[in-house]
Amino acid sequence: MNNWLSFLHQQGASIHENNTITFGEIPSDYPDLLQKTTVTPLIHVGLLSIDGKDSARFLQGQITCDIQQLSPGHNLTGARCNPKGRTLTNFLLCQPSEDNLLMLMQHALVQSSIDELSKFAAFFKVQLADQSNQYQCIGISGSQAGALAKNIATLCQHSFSDGRQLLVVPTESAPAIWQQLTTSATPTGNELWHLQDIRAGLGHVQTETTTMFVPQMLNFQATGSISFKKGCYTGQEVVARMKYLGKLKRRMYRIATKGSSLPVPGSPCFMPGEEPGTQGQSIGNVVLAARSDDSHQDMLVVLTEEASKSETLIIGEGSPQTVQQQPLPYLID
Repeated sequence: MNNWLSFLHQQGASIHENNTITFGEIPSDYPDLLQKTTVTPLIHVGLLSIDGKDSARFLQGQITCDIQQLSPGHNLTGARCNPKGRTLTNFLLCQPSEDNLLMLMQHALVQSSIDELSKFAAFFKVQLADQSNQYQCIGISGSQAGALAKNIATLCQHSFSDGRQLLVVPTESAPAIWQQLTTSATPTGNELWHLQDIRAGLGHVQTETTTMFVPQMLNFQATGSISFKKGCYTGQEVVARMKYLGKLKRRMYRIATKGSSLPVPGSPCFMPGEEPGTQGQSIGNVVLAARSDDSHQDMLVVLTEEASKSETLIIGEGSPQTVQQQPLPYLID
């Protein structure tokens, strides 16, 4: 356990497997906590740094977003694909300084991303490094999130469309910043943050789902994560063909259902079969799931259009369950 996690443990945190953390809250508390200003250590987020004078030119050929739109005051969201156009990871991209870029992504995917990008980095004057121990990510939610974030010295800061704030701070400063924030905000674990990601329609590629989806399946074209005007990048031909020539057979929907046992990312989804107790072919996969109270869940699920209209799905190895499609806060082209 590193110093930051040890500090959080002293502050009352329980740290579990798969980079999950709680502060004693339970799902039945979530509806009330969503009405408050809360602060969350985003220990599931890792940081990959790209340093050097060729950083922007190097990364432009590897990602779906247009790095020419990046600046120290303007972050980007994007994805990185394999040559078949399948999403390896998605990220938030920040530029702390002219020759330094930071990619925020699922912590478990940082090292594999470095290994893959290193094959191309050899041709550029850049250095790749895992900075997950040098910097920490802290999330603030609620009506006071913006005001609280203004008073914090950060390496990078990102404002989400729902008002949440993500702060990137040096690890040595994180304990003092945490104590400052918790005088006004309630500490919460990252499942509540995941729930807000789901309601914002923000899917994340995780270890279980890497290479499972093309970017449009995750609605990245609707969240500004794909530029169709920039030049070539790895997987660009497939992504562009899907927009201009193809028909997207599956995309991401938000659904709500009953239950307390969460399906893991990538869990297959099925339509019930014609015979009771049977199932048809897989018609999608879970992207992200979180409990919304003690007996309900919200999920982002990639589904076929037909399956999205069904009121009953089999998710993972469970029994058929009633689902309700929920609205997303953006339009799908």
